[in-house]
Amino acid sequence: MVIGWFFCKITRKVRKDVILLGISAAVRRKGRSFSSLAYPCISGKQITPESQYECLADVMTPLWQVPYTEQLNIKNNWTEGIVKNLASKLKSSHISRKNKYRYPTIEEIKPSPVTEAYRNKSDLHIRTGIDGNPKTLGFYIGSPAEENVVCVPGTYLLSTKQSHKDIAEAFQNYLRQSKLPACHDFNDGGYWRGLVIRSTEAGETMAVAVCHPRNLTENELKEQQEQLREFFVHGYGKHCTPDSLFFQACPNTRCTHQEAPFIHLHGHEYLTESLGGLQFRISPDSFFQMNVPAAEVLYSTVLHLSHLSPITTLLDVCCGTGTISLLASSHVRGCVGVETIADAVKDAEYNAKVNNIHNVQFYVGRVEKRLRRVLQDLNMASDIVAVLNPSRQGVAPKVINILSECVQIRRLVYVSCKADHPAVTANFIQLCTSGGFSIRRVVPVDMFPHTLHTELVFEFHR
Repeated sequence: MVIGWFFCKITRKVRKDVILLGISAAVRRKGRSFSSLAYPCISGKQITPESQYECLADVMTPLWQVPYTEQLNIKNNWTEGIVKNLASKLKSSHISRKNKYRYPTIEEIKPSPVTEAYRNKSDLHIRTGIDGNPKTLGFYIGSPAEENVVCVPGTYLLSTKQSHKDIAEAFQNYLRQSKLPACHDFNDGGYWRGLVIRSTEAGETMAVAVCHPRNLTENELKEQQEQLREFFVHGYGKHCTPDSLFFQACPNTRCTHQEAPFIHLHGHEYLTESLGGLQFRISPDSFFQMNVPAAEVLYSTVLHLSHLSPITTLLDVCCGTGTISLLASSHVRGCVGVETIADAVKDAEYNAKVNNIHNVQFYVGRVEKRLRRVLQDLNMASDIVAVLNPSRQGVAPKVINILSECVQIRRLVYVSCKADHPAVTANFIQLCTSGGFSIRRVVPVDMFPHTLHTELVFEFHR
């Protein structure tokens, strides 16, 4: 609701930039009209060959025509709305009537050092395009439930790197020459599902082609893998060959490596990213922040709000590839990370080794099941600071209970990419009521320029 309100308040200003020029050029190259194939667009326009790229920009980067300083003001106001809503809920609670509520300090949003071509991951899907081709690779506009979805390539998206656009265009060419039909849903009998592209600040790229295995034999799957490898290494796609190429036969919406192995076809098995002076290995399904320059701002904020000392033990909940633990390691007695994805933990352990860091330890398992045992092993620690960096749905209530029961945890930092999610709000309220914490400070960080998303860092004290 809050996001929708701000979106409606935005004054659209026509910006004569490369995107609009690119859209016009694309339309001229088409040289024909498909006006009868009109789909509804979220901004109220009709999606046509002439408007599809602008409509996609409105969906994926809704602030693309708003000056960046105004974008930051919008996100500052949104942050204040989130905190006011949370304060209202906490003031009405029994614990707040008993102990006077202290309104937290809200800092000004920290801007992203880069505002264009910053996303290092593109998750692309296959659907019918505006020209009727069922093998169009890109992003959806519309609602699958209402059966009015159209797929639009991200050719002119401000946030997408050119290397991603080149690989996506080549793979779409491959799809259209493939004998296997596309898989639009699980019941249509199709195969090709999508493409995931990742990259580093140094320019390394990784591509993962996802296919539904259906009734394909092992030999037939191997044949598809070899054809894909040949296309990118020696064929049409060799001008943008990924440094790391994978194939995954996934029968579900998403599959981990354990559920459907990532088959390495060409190049490196991992990407290596630099952040905060350290090196991080990235596997096909490892989580890593999508905007690395802004991630450095985010993590420095997290460490600052953690108030670390040489006697502190850092508890890194939902640690991913260990980024926060490794960056904090030189400031603390030790770090312990807990993560659900096994491959991410392997990367975290490798990252510690390659960076010659020895005071960190990582555990794999569902956080709500593993965390209590981890804290029992830390019962001799005098000062524990917990950092939570979960998915947009937050953590299970059981996790908050376990953290609240640990008396050594006096400070907690919660990083949220979707602070208006009901489950995240519930986490905050639980921390402040049954957990006995209070929010001291909230710092917004702009990880995704031109979008309405804002990363919020909450500093809690017992």
